[in-house]
Order: sequence, then structure tokens, then C-alpha cells
Amino acid sequence: MQTRDFDELAGRIEGVAQALLLLAADLEMRGLIDGPRLSLAWRSARHPNVLPVLETARHTLTELAQALDDARSSRQSTPHS
Repeated sequence: MQTRDFDELAGRIEGVAQALLLLAADLEMRGLIDGPRLSLAWRSARHPNVLPVLETARHTLTELAQALDDARSSRQSTPHS
């Protein structure tokens, strides 16, 4: 793979991650999902036979959980109009 291929893949993955976070936040704000529980589930994800790629996936889930929690904190600290 060349650098541009990695950049393309990274951009696509980032786009999917952002879409997932936007969707999760929207569903949480509508009361359709339990955001803190989703974050906990992402943090608790365990993969058998921890291979380097699976450890990276687990790290990514932890980052997504933190981003969802940060968005919730930001929404809660922002005064509503």
C-alpha cells in the first residue's frame, strides 16, 4: 500500500467514526439509547486472542466512548435557549 492508499483508508475510517458518533449522540438526545451504557459497552469490549490489530480496535472503541462522553458533557454544560 502506498501513502495515498493509507490516507484514503484513514479518511474513510474517520468518516465512519464521525457518522457513528453523530448518530449515537442524536439517538441519545432523543432518549432512544442509553449513551453512558453504550460508552461502557465500547470500553468493555474484549477480544479473544489479543492480536495487535484487535488491540487497535479496542483502543479505537475506547476513543469513541470518550468522544461520546465528551459530547454529552459538553451538551450538559451548555445552557439551553
